[in-house]
Amino acid sequence: MRRSTKFLSVAAAGAALLALGVQPSLAEGHLKDPAEPLKVNYIIHAACGNVFYDPLLFGAKKAADDWNIDLTIQCAEGDLEAHKDLIETGVASGVDGIIDQMSVPDTFNDSIQKARDAGITVIAASIDDPGTARQAFFGQDFVASGYIIGQRMVQDHGLGAGDFCVCPVEFPELTYAVDRYAGVKRALDEAGVESEILGVTGVVEDSLNLITEFLIGRPDTTCIIGLGNTPTSVMPQAADDAGLEGIPNGGFDVNPRVMENINAGLTTATMDQQPFLQGYLPVMFVALNQRYGLEPSSLNTGVGLVDKSNADLASAYAGTYR
Repeated sequence: MRRSTKFLSVAAAGAALLALGVQPSLAEGHLKDPAEPLKVNYIIHAACGNVFYDPLLFGAKKAADDWNIDLTIQCAEGDLEAHKDLIETGVASGVDGIIDQMSVPDTFNDSIQKARDAGITVIAASIDDPGTARQAFFGQDFVASGYIIGQRMVQDHGLGAGDFCVCPVEFPELTYAVDRYAGVKRALDEAGVESEILGVTGVVEDSLNLITEFLIGRPDTTCIIGLGNTPTSVMPQAADDAGLEGIPNGGFDVNPRVMENINAGLTTATMDQQPFLQGYLPVMFVALNQRYGLEPSSLNTGVGLVDKSNADLASAYAGTYR
C-alpha cells in the first residue's frame, strides 16, 4: 500500500483494524483485497477551478495515495443531467466508490440507488441529500454555521431594527445556499434586521460586479454576509467600488483572499468548513468499507469560526489543509 508519511497516523488505522480481527473475507466475494487498488470517482457538482476545491482535492489525492486508490476527479459544471450521467457511468464501469456533491435534493435518488444496488460505496461530501441511499455525509451543518456567522455580525456591529443585510451567493437555488441563508436569516430576524439573498455566480469578476451594482442601487445596505467563498472574497472591494467603504461584512470559507481581508481588518469573520476533510475522509472510508466492511460514519466538518484572533493558522495552510 502506498502511504504518505504525513498521514501515517491515519493510514495506520487499517493496520489497527486488522489487529482487532476485522479481516477481509475475500472468499466471500464482496470484500476487496487491500493489495489491489480500488477505483473511486469523486464528482464535483460545479467547475473544478474554484479555489474552494484546492484543499478538498489536495485531501482527496492524499487519501488516494495513502489507501492505494485510483482516484478520478469529475466535474459536472453545474449541469444536473451531466451530473447524473457521471454517477451512472461510474456504476456501469464498475467503480468501487462514488463520492458525490449532491447539490439539489431529489435529483440523484435513482442513480445513487443503482450504485448502492451494485455494491458501490456512496458517500456525500460538501453538499448532502439525506433522501438518497448514500451511506454517510462529510460536510458542514449549513444552517448551524449560518446562524453562527449571523449572530457574530449582529453582536460585533450592533445590528438591529432598521438595518439591512444582503447575502450574496454563487448558486441561490442549491442546498448549501438555501440552508446557510436560513441560518443567517434566523439570526438577523431575531435582531430585527431585514435581509435579502442575491445570486452572483461563481466567477470572481461577475460576483464583484453584481455585488457592486446591488450596493449602488441599495446604498442603505448596512452589512453583507456572503454565503459562499466567491462573494465572501470580493465583498470589501465591492463595497469600496460602490462608495460604501468599511461596511461590515462576513461570510463563509477560507481561501487566500478571504484570509487577506480578515488579516487586514476588512472582513469580520468567516465560517470554515474544512474542505480538506471533505476530500480526505470520504476517500478513506471507501477503502474501509470496501476492504473491511466498515460502514462510513458522517462527520460535521465545520462550524468553526475564523477571525483575526486565529487567522494566522488558517492563513498558513489556506489552499492545502485549510
